[in-house]
Amino acid sequence: MPEQHIEIIRYDCGWGCRDYGCEDGPDAVDAASLTAELEKLGHRVTWHPSLNIRQLGRHDEINDKDAALPLVAEASKRLADAAQKVVEAGRVPVILGGDHSSAIGTWSGIIAAHNAFEEFGLIWLDAHLDAHTPETAHEGKWGGWWHGMPVACLTGEGVDELTAIATPRPKINMAHFSLYGARSYEPSEDEFMQRHNARVYEMPEIKTRGVAETLAEGIKNATDGTKGFGLSVDLDGFDPADAPGVGTNEKNGLDAEETLKALSGLAAHPKFRGLEIVEYNPHKDKDGKTARLINGILLSVFRV
Repeated sequence: MPEQHIEIIRYDCGWGCRDYGCEDGPDAVDAASLTAELEKLGHRVTWHPSLNIRQLGRHDEINDKDAALPLVAEASKRLADAAQKVVEAGRVPVILGGDHSSAIGTWSGIIAAHNAFEEFGLIWLDAHLDAHTPETAHEGKWGGWWHGMPVACLTGEGVDELTAIATPRPKINMAHFSLYGARSYEPSEDEFMQRHNARVYEMPEIKTRGVAETLAEGIKNATDGTKGFGLSVDLDGFDPADAPGVGTNEKNGLDAEETLKALSGLAAHPKFRGLEIVEYNPHKDKDGKTARLINGILLSVFRV
């Protein structure tokens, strides 16, 4: 893999969910160690200036998702603008979160920068489907907050404040989307995925066929006929034994060692456009396992 200039953006946001612990995730990552390890691989690393998202409001004043919406919208705008500028500067954006509302800003900005609307592939590694709309969100965990809706928002379904980030146009076509690692979701999300003919890899299939084979299939789906693709990693996609420090643990998840092996060198793909790793809650971590996994994901993806 040739040298790449990676720019890391910290999405210090918990406004998309009812548990604000994830807003501390980006700053809990050992930036010096991560930078040194990526530089050993031959890459350049820049850390983007703080987006100052946690300062947008006060926790004691945001008691429901409607009150949080203006903050999530502003956070998404800031992230989309930052991601778009990183791409336009010729760098590879990496987003560390923060709750998974990040995806609204991350991929809106990256797709806009590449003018790849509905011609962009996404591999979404997650225990959940994140495909609620405001009409179905009440079914979801955590009271149906915004971090359960980013997939729908990127297709153009949801509130205008979030579907119109960067542009009112839909960002993705679900024909190029794969949800990988699913094992906890609600009926309306399942209906959404079926209606859009989205490919969902649930854990029984992954365990039967193996991570390498199924992930390679997802990558092919994300790259055939597209202008680029990205990887969105919700750490709860992994088994709690490997990633205890997440917003919502779900048992029987992906094996970290097998998954990192399958992701090795992914950034060398000519259509690779960006990465986000989210839902890290350092207050729930055990012996630094989840923090080390974040480093491991990055080093695997950008391995030479």
